[in-house]
Amino acid sequence: MPTGTGKTFVQAGIIAEDIKNNPGFRVYVINSPRIMLSYQLLEEVFKFNINNGIDARYIAVHSGRMEQKDLDQYRSQNSEFDYSQIISTTSPIEINQVVNNAKKSNQPLIFFSTYNSAIRIENGRGEEKINIILNDEAHYLVQERFNTDFNQMETERKYFFTATTKETPSDEGLGMNNIEFYGGKIYVMTPAEAIQLGKIVRPRVHIVSTNGDRVMTQDDLDRNLGRLVMNSFTEHSKLLKNGLKAKMLIAASGLNDMKRLIRSDEVLDFINRGGKFFAVASDQEVNNYINGKRVARREFLKQLQVDGANPNQELIVIHYDILTEGIDVPGLTGVLFLRDQKKSKFIQTYGRVARLDPNDRALINNKVISPNEIDKMNKPYAWVIIPAIKTEDTDKLANLESLIVELRDFDFNPSEDIEPNDKGNGDGDEDRDSIVPEDNIRRVIGEVIEEYNHQIEKKRIANMTFKEMINLSDNSVDIDLVF
Repeated sequence: MPTGTGKTFVQAGIIAEDIKNNPGFRVYVINSPRIMLSYQLLEEVFKFNINNGIDARYIAVHSGRMEQKDLDQYRSQNSEFDYSQIISTTSPIEINQVVNNAKKSNQPLIFFSTYNSAIRIENGRGEEKINIILNDEAHYLVQERFNTDFNQMETERKYFFTATTKETPSDEGLGMNNIEFYGGKIYVMTPAEAIQLGKIVRPRVHIVSTNGDRVMTQDDLDRNLGRLVMNSFTEHSKLLKNGLKAKMLIAASGLNDMKRLIRSDEVLDFINRGGKFFAVASDQEVNNYINGKRVARREFLKQLQVDGANPNQELIVIHYDILTEGIDVPGLTGVLFLRDQKKSKFIQTYGRVARLDPNDRALINNKVISPNEIDKMNKPYAWVIIPAIKTEDTDKLANLESLIVELRDFDFNPSEDIEPNDKGNGDGDEDRDSIVPEDNIRRVIGEVIEEYNHQIEKKRIANMTFKEMINLSDNSVDIDLVF
């Protein structure tokens, strides 16, 4: 299932349904790759259970403590159960104590763990069996270190969730095409299907001017990253409608990008104008940065969700890898790529900005509008922002081509869905031709469009009857494709 289409909801539903059908003591495990995502999963499953009248014990198996007060607030607002206990530990001895206590009180016990720490559950559960294991972002299990540990965990049932399956040449290897390990596919939703069902929004590519009306060189970028980011943010803002405030995610090329932006005058000006700037990394200087302050990871995630949901707040978030998978940040409108990404990382990163606007979701769910009535939506597109950097690097140009091709899975039409193409809605010079790169970037895009048209024509001819093909050959007529 594509990112943003409800994998967490499905996971919560599986556990809730099993608890209702099997009341009393049972053991469940939800694995994920990162602590931050594990926090989010715990909160979402907790809320789902409380709203459906299900109480349980919860334990986090990774470093860091859960915010009990936030979870208590959900319970007090939505439930009259006596208590729900949240414990955080990586000690097998403490895990065993929690298991025994849950059994004595005849309550279901739900573990939330990272793949790195999941083996601690197996080491601490004692003689009690695990009834269900749910694996979020399950493509991580293709890594040998996680796969080896997971193979030691015994369970009655296991499920695997991912937006980006990873396969290996052999169907007996670590890849997700190993049926003996992963089982068969229960349900598949393609990105195009998710768009048509109104689960996520369509992609569009925006190639932005990065230095006024001049295309930057790589040296310019290294010296003026703050200018590039803020020019990209400004150009991106012009394409949004209905007063929607820009909320831009940045896929950084490394820690130096984050540090340069934190120190830049342009970002300081953005903050002074009321913008919010977030940066996150496992580095002491960056840490969990919000407008000049370093906060706890849990506080960072909570504030990011609050500001993301605020329709009046302009927002820039930069990360390298931490926010790529699973983290739900509402309101993001576009992602600026400062580095090349492989397919799985690109799709996961794009998924952060592909989520529907809450008002659009409500209108679609209530059948007031259809997912195809994009002119009636606040956020009809998720923007993939590419800086127009003059380059002769063939690898980078090949990556640009690959990026555009990957978006084809999302019903992306490169002959229509690349900006500059339409005029922006903001102020400024309406002659946008000057910001379209005149070098190899234009050539690459042209080649992708030409190949796209070629593939459509091949498909059209392949679907012709024999008689239609004979007539086409006899007439020798060139047929123009209209999109």
